[in-house]
Amino acid sequence: MIKQLPITLLLLITLGATAQQKRKFVYGTLNDELGAIPNAHIINLNTQQGTFSTDFGEFRILAKPNDTLQISFVGYKTKKIKLTHIHFGIQENKITLIKVPFELDEVEVKKHNLIGSLAIDTKQTPKDVGMEKAKKAIDFSMIDFNEKVILDIDEIDRMKAPNMLKITDPTASFAGVGTGFSSGLDKYSQQLKRIRKTIQFKENFPKMLLSAFGESFFFKELNIPKDKYLHFLEYCNPLGIEKLYKQKQLLKLIAILQQESKSYLKVISN
Repeated sequence: MIKQLPITLLLLITLGATAQQKRKFVYGTLNDELGAIPNAHIINLNTQQGTFSTDFGEFRILAKPNDTLQISFVGYKTKKIKLTHIHFGIQENKITLIKVPFELDEVEVKKHNLIGSLAIDTKQTPKDVGMEKAKKAIDFSMIDFNEKVILDIDEIDRMKAPNMLKITDPTASFAGVGTGFSSGLDKYSQQLKRIRKTIQFKENFPKMLLSAFGESFFFKELNIPKDKYLHFLEYCNPLGIEKLYKQKQLLKLIAILQQESKSYLKVISN
C-alpha cells in the first residue's frame, strides 16, 4: 500500500490538471442604470472567442478560471474581468457597464485672410466638402426616375493611401429605380431611408470600432497614429471591414486590421 501511494497521488494530480484545462460555460447579464444591454461584445481574450448579449442582456461563453473576459459596447467604458472559481457558481454573474461620453480630438482653427465683412468673408471661407456632399445626398430634384442612372466607380489604388476628400456619391444606389411614377415615389422613400441609415452607420463606425476594441488596440498594438485613425479605416474599407462588423465577424475583422496596419504604416512612412 505504501508503494502504491505515490502512483495514486500522481493520478489525482493528472486528473486535476486535465480538469483545469477544460473550459465550461460562464453565464452573465449586462446592465446599466436603465436596464439590460443587448448586442454587447463579450470576448475571451485567452481563446479569442466571442459572443453577443441577447435582448435581455444575457450571455454565455466558454472559459475557465484565470481567463479574462473583455466586455464592450458603443458609448460604454470597456470592462475586463479576470475569472475565478466564483464566476462558475450557480448564481448568474451580474455585470454593470458605465456610460462614457465620446470626445473628439481638439480641432485647431487656422487663420484665414478674413477682413471682418460677412458678405466678403463668406465667399473666401473654404467650403465644407462633407457638408456639400451630404446636401447633395438628399437632393433628388435632378434624378429622372424614367431613366437608368449609371455611375462609374473608381478603383482604389492599393499602392498609395486613399484621398480622404474623395467621398462616394450616396445617390449611386438609386440606379434603376423604376419607370412608374407611383412605384418610383415608393422606392424613392425606401431608398432615402436606407441612405440615411447608411450615412448614420458610416458616421458612427469609427466610434463603434474604438468602443469595441479599445484605443490601445489601434494606437499601441497596431501603432496607428491617432491623427491617422480615420485615414487607416478608409485604407482598410475596400476589404469589407464595415460589412464584417455588421455581420459580427469580429475575429476576421481583427485579422484584417492587424494585417493591413503593416502595409499602411509602410505607405505613410514613404
